[in-house]
Amino acid sequence: MGGQALKSTYTRRYSKEEYERLCDTVLTRLKSLGIESRVPKSFGAKDSFGDLDVLILAESLKGKDMREIIEQHFAPNEIYHNSHVFSFDYKEFQIDFILVKTKYWDTSYQYYSYNDLGNLIGRISYQMGFRYGHYGLKLVYRHPDGGRKFEKILSQDTFAILDFLGFNVKEYLKGFYELEEIFDYVIECEYFNPKIFQYEALNHQNKTRNKKRKNYAAFLEYIETKGKQQMQYRTPYEYKDKDYYVRLAEDFFGIDIVNQIEDWKKEVERDKAIAEKFNGHKIMEHVPTLKGKELGNAITNFKKHIKDELLKEEPDGDPDYMYKLWMDRCSAHFIMRQFKTFYYGDN
Repeated sequence: MGGQALKSTYTRRYSKEEYERLCDTVLTRLKSLGIESRVPKSFGAKDSFGDLDVLILAESLKGKDMREIIEQHFAPNEIYHNSHVFSFDYKEFQIDFILVKTKYWDTSYQYYSYNDLGNLIGRISYQMGFRYGHYGLKLVYRHPDGGRKFEKILSQDTFAILDFLGFNVKEYLKGFYELEEIFDYVIECEYFNPKIFQYEALNHQNKTRNKKRKNYAAFLEYIETKGKQQMQYRTPYEYKDKDYYVRLAEDFFGIDIVNQIEDWKKEVERDKAIAEKFNGHKIMEHVPTLKGKELGNAITNFKKHIKDELLKEEPDGDPDYMYKLWMDRCSAHFIMRQFKTFYYGDN
């Protein structure tokens, strides 16, 4: 994952021949342990490598500890664990074991292939209101008030996703030999606009991450040279309102999104109305002695009390859903009266 995770151990770049031998060694060793693994594709002309990414099917570990496997069978000097990635050194080279669930096995393979291509595709999907990652294509729709967000995976068919995002699927299936071919592929996307890739267009997290990525910097340089030549007969795409792409996705993937978002918006508004009826500030107006941690505990205990009472009436019901319905139909005055009865009754 970039070859920079290990800080206290010496590692070096490998030639293509060294890298391919190492791939065979690592994959063979994992196979002998009953662990399913695969290495994402690189562009054909790549002649040196800074690390080895290995996708590990998480379920094939069968409960075994990944760190113990690495220690026993690769004897590294250093192991760095971050979320689902284990980075370690082996024969002066950084190896990244990326744990992947079965449901993301194929999408992860495509996403991590061809160096930074997945990251560059992700920049375009982001401008349209989506996220492209190891999980496929996900809609992230933020509420107009800037608070909560609606998330839904739209597709895990990589080729359909590429088609929807304006990329040429046939060209992708041919593969890429030179790094510049990957850059050209992104530039030729229907929705390409060079401005969205500039560092100043990124949020802090993406800016920090991409500044460390050699190929991302190379892509920006390529845009300024050959990319400009390619774009001189094209107008950079101007992005529309996010709702426009939601409707496009609904039609393209044949799934109901708009109605789900509208239902979600109503749910958010109901939650906000409930929060206005019953919150810490209102409680302190009626019970001034309740503050801080004690206030928080009192609210938690009251919610549990209401849910328990509702479950007595409907044992098979969803307590959270029933609690929301109860809060929704009761007046603020009635809710506060119930809270005070509960609170003072326990004291």
